[in-house]
Amino acid sequence: MRTSLRASVFILVVFPALGAPSQKSADPLGRTTPRSAVTAFLEACASQNYELAAQYLDLRNLPESLREADGPKLAKQLEAALNSNSRFNVLRLSDKAEGDLSDDPNPEVEQVTSVTRSVGKISIDLEKVSQAAGLKVWLFSPATVAAIPRLEATSAPSSLERRLPHFLVANALLETPLWKWIALIALASLILVLLRVAAELLVYLVAKLAPQLVTSHRWLWVNAVVGPGLMFLSTIIFVLGEQFIDPSALSRLYVGRAILLVVVFSFSWCLISLVDLFLERVDSSLDPRQRIVSHSLIHLSRRTAKFAICVVALIIVLDNWGYNMTTMIAGLGVGGIAVALAAQGTIANVFGGVSVIGDRPVLLGDFGNFGGIIGTVEDIGMRSTRVRTLGRTLICIPNSSFAGMNLENYAARDKILFNPTLQIKRGTPKEKIRKSINELEEFFQTNKQLEVSAAPIRLNSLTAASFAVEIFVYVLTRDIDEFYKIEAELFMKIDDALSANGVELV
Repeated sequence: MRTSLRASVFILVVFPALGAPSQKSADPLGRTTPRSAVTAFLEACASQNYELAAQYLDLRNLPESLREADGPKLAKQLEAALNSNSRFNVLRLSDKAEGDLSDDPNPEVEQVTSVTRSVGKISIDLEKVSQAAGLKVWLFSPATVAAIPRLEATSAPSSLERRLPHFLVANALLETPLWKWIALIALASLILVLLRVAAELLVYLVAKLAPQLVTSHRWLWVNAVVGPGLMFLSTIIFVLGEQFIDPSALSRLYVGRAILLVVVFSFSWCLISLVDLFLERVDSSLDPRQRIVSHSLIHLSRRTAKFAICVVALIIVLDNWGYNMTTMIAGLGVGGIAVALAAQGTIANVFGGVSVIGDRPVLLGDFGNFGGIIGTVEDIGMRSTRVRTLGRTLICIPNSSFAGMNLENYAARDKILFNPTLQIKRGTPKEKIRKSINELEEFFQTNKQLEVSAAPIRLNSLTAASFAVEIFVYVLTRDIDEFYKIEAELFMKIDDALSANGVELV
């Protein structure tokens, strides 16, 4: 009943939180952040909807009679200026509603880029403007709108384009001619091939010049970062080459998103490889019995670490792509609480298993007294510990309970106590008792299998019927079967000494 109730809470709370759509932006045109405003402007231009693109310009300094006609023209000219500036990238703009407060003393103005023309350097800026109902949006500033006629770039084809087939130049995707897309793909392919060849050559040279390094553990760590490092290096070279190909501003946005994905993937790949290698080294360094116990825990740790790295990488990518991650993170938080409530017993057992494995009070095969249960540990799993009792039954103890028990590990003893008490008849002559005790003490002192104190045999009580004689010595063995053999010989020796002196037991 309790489990089903927790499951119901999980379904009702988690799934609505994760599946709830994010709240729609207060501005239907998406002008709430500098990045979203410029992105929406470029997308409107790419769809040839320059009337819509004009709504991203602050035209308040233009006469109302000219705004409807001149707005689309100005938007088209601004688009051409942004496309011709190879240094401009939308992903460098702030994705916060307040903009980047560190780049300019005026928090209401955000620089998009700067363009060099014959008249000098012209800054293209956004300005935060108040709209109806107190809403503030980002628009291209009036100063930028006034400077747009001076930004117009030449549209004459380059010498390379004049030599290419017409269809490669005339047809475009995201305002970028097909030949540039082919060049970008060819550049990426060439970089990957060259770096792959360089990596193989590096491994070959290392194997030839330092073969002992390839077989060492250090090479495993180096090999774990070589692949991700080459991928990251390839993105740097690709970014440098992209500036010479010079795709449109909107294409640079999508290419930049792909590059970000590759960079985050390379770092995630590197971290996952290092985590795998680290946990493998931890697993191999454990005691063989401990390794069997901890294998499931290390496997769970590996999967948890990989999942956490992937989730963080996904959040970084989606956040930089402009998606609102607040709702998803809040949903994950609510989902984590619901999962913890629904599986608190399982989580408690997992942490109990972690404490047992970490403290190592017992290992597999250890014999002992575990909270009143005497037996041998056969398995320590993620949820429970299994103990084989003397009656050959198998008891499964939840790890949360097992970790809180008094665990008496007989296998951890360095020696075993021999501590019988002899009840001698009261009427036995005292001289015979003293002689028997002296003979036994002499035997214990000379026996190399025993560890004795100054008084290994003592008379510790007297009753109406008997004397109680206690023997307190240690048998120098950890093996219980060997102890039983030595114990039998000790009892036989005690009986011989008592019989020889005419001492009778009660």
